Amino acid sequence: MINFPIVEIEEYLHEIIKLNPFEAVVILKQKQAQKAFSVEMINSKASNLSPTAFIKGMDARQFFQLLDWEQFSEIIQNPTGEIQYISIDNLKMLSIYVQPIAHKEDIYYALIIKKVLHNNSPFSLVSFQDVTTGLLNRRALNARWSEQYREYKDDKNIALILIDLDRFKKFNESLGKQKADNMLKQISERFSELQNENYELFHYNGDEFLFLVRYYLREELELLGNLILEKLKDPFMIDGQEYFVTCSIGISTILSDQGRDLETLLLQAEQALFYVKKHGRSHYRFYREEMSHTFQNVVLMEAHLRRAIEFNEMSIHLQPQIDFETNEIDSFEALIRWNNPKFGFVPPSQFIPIAESSGLIIQIGDWVLEQVCKYQQQWREKGYRPVRIAVNISLKQFKQEGFAEKIKQILNKYDVNPKYIELEITESSMENAEETQAILRSLKELGVYVSVDDFGTGYSSLSYLKKYPIDIIKIDQSFIADLNKDEKNEAIVKAIIALSENLGMDVIAEGVEEKSQELFLKQHRCKKGQGYLYNKPLPVQDIIEQYLVK
Repeated sequence: MINFPIVEIEEYLHEIIKLNPFEAVVILKQKQAQKAFSVEMINSKASNLSPTAFIKGMDARQFFQLLDWEQFSEIIQNPTGEIQYISIDNLKMLSIYVQPIAHKEDIYYALIIKKVLHNNSPFSLVSFQDVTTGLLNRRALNARWSEQYREYKDDKNIALILIDLDRFKKFNESLGKQKADNMLKQISERFSELQNENYELFHYNGDEFLFLVRYYLREELELLGNLILEKLKDPFMIDGQEYFVTCSIGISTILSDQGRDLETLLLQAEQALFYVKKHGRSHYRFYREEMSHTFQNVVLMEAHLRRAIEFNEMSIHLQPQIDFETNEIDSFEALIRWNNPKFGFVPPSQFIPIAESSGLIIQIGDWVLEQVCKYQQQWREKGYRPVRIAVNISLKQFKQEGFAEKIKQILNKYDVNPKYIELEITESSMENAEETQAILRSLKELGVYVSVDDFGTGYSSLSYLKKYPIDIIKIDQSFIADLNKDEKNEAIVKAIIALSENLGMDVIAEGVEEKSQELFLKQHRCKKGQGYLYNKPLPVQDIIEQYLVK
């Protein structure tokens, strides 16, 4: 055993690492417990031995979790002065040389792990390369940080630039995984063109990429952010068809004299990215402290939202729709409301996007549909006059396999006449014409009404309307608000009404608040109106008392 009473042990251990640049070197320190060691130093080659990022002082058993620890610890504690071997899954074999080093009362072990002897395979027990893109992966980022940046000493600052491809899931759904992976490969090739000695690129996760950047001035990061956005401006070719992709970018930074915590820096980049996605996407933002409060509130709100139905925090309000020909109200739209003990009354504009992104929208949407059918059953049994109720259907609900069958089961469960249920779908639900037509046909066979909500705000082609079995078009309130003020809006509204009438569809105008708007809509033969001019959304009991009791 080598004893070092004179030379500083840290310097000596660093020298051991420098003298073995082509092998993996791990420095362990023995703990008081038997067979217990901490990992004090590693070189870059050794980072390939563990799926866990190196942290100084971490438990050696955790670091060497891919090895048989009992066999490995025996080799460490009983060094022979010769090379010893340990097998991994009977497929690979490591050659290990152990050098004990004493310093005062401490015992260190320098492990020189020379190579993996298996068909000339590379020295690695875990993969640091993403299969799809060929880029370094998240595990490689952890290893690189532990190796080079945790004890980073340089006058340059460090930044993480986290890139999320906007709505990339739609490419997976429409093109299939193989072609979507091909697009990811093309995107990674474009991003790779921006790499240099200070900009290192990683495939972070799924449709996310990350640049690890060393820089002097903030302007350098702004330039790189703009270059990333610029790289996506040209279309991507898949099977001879052009596709366009955009991205959102979150940037977090630490100055050269600040501490090095990768997890904190990643969290800040994610919070900045979250802010970008909440504010229009397709641009970049630097992390600011107030972003963490918004992020925490959203995360906490999602946790409460998951239990909202269970804790009876959800309720339904109904907003009446007036028939312009008869001045009667015989239909309503169901609108969900959430009253939470912590957040109070949360507006739908705040919690619906959280429900959409988390997938909770399916559970919530199913609950609303079931409640509406339950009301219909109760009202029929009590002899109230029959009315139709419209229920909003999210894109995720609509695209669910067996969606029409689920509607059928709920209708049968509560013995509801289908003509008193209206399903409101959005224009975004109609992107895949063949799939949409099949779903709508199944719904119409049940006998329910189908309407298109917020018409005019999406991307659907007017030509789709004649193909689909749609009963009702709902004109978005943004068009109604500017009636008698904007000639273009008036022209659009008149065109929608005329087109729908020619196709045998009814039209409902949303957001009617003024008599002048009502007069315009009646003049141009709009079927119904909905808005505060007639009534706000009301609790179910108020609706019963005001509209249903004969």
